[in-house]
Amino acid sequence: MSDDPLYAWLKSGDYMPPEFRDFHDQKDLFKAMHNIIQNANENGNARDGHIYVVDTFLWYMARCGYTLQKCRKNLSFKEFDKDLSKYRSDLASSMNSIMPPS
Repeated sequence: MSDDPLYAWLKSGDYMPPEFRDFHDQKDLFKAMHNIIQNANENGNARDGHIYVVDTFLWYMARCGYTLQKCRKNLSFKEFDKDLSKYRSDLASSMNSIMPPS
């Protein structure tokens, strides 16, 4: 299996869009998503969702030839980087209210 180009590609993580390859970026994305979607926690927590989606579902789908990509339909889609920025800003504000910077 180690000589198989498919498994080398899967191990590399190159089947993921560049903005989703880093673990910390993935973690922030799932936390931001849970802050945006009102009932997200009813379907499970951000950590478990992250593990299942990235480590299981997307890996399996890539193994079968499917990859995650941005839709090309001509609609006004939301930008996840704006959600990430808001999440990070809200988190920083929350941390600063607990422990103000010195």
